Amino acid sequence: MRYKGFYVKISPDTDLHRADKDGIDILCKGFTIEVFADESEKLEIDVFSAAVDFEILENSLSEVEQFAKDYIGCEEKEYRRMIDELSEY
Repeated sequence: MRYKGFYVKISPDTDLHRADKDGIDILCKGFTIEVFADESEKLEIDVFSAAVDFEILENSLSEVEQFAKDYIGCEEKEYRRMIDELSEY
């Protein structure tokens, strides 16, 4: 997926660790999201995850895509700053 000039790779994941309401570590299904500066996927900017019943409500591609877009929208300035710094070298 391409969003705001970034390349986003979304992969299903079944080993996401979260804490339940009692603070107990549990494994969840969900997705791992990788953000790259270019389509060659050589410059990874960020990796984050979205677990069902935590960051997303259902185990669906449309749900995780919207979550990724919202997250990238919040981090866009920082991502661009990182890319600018790396391109100076």
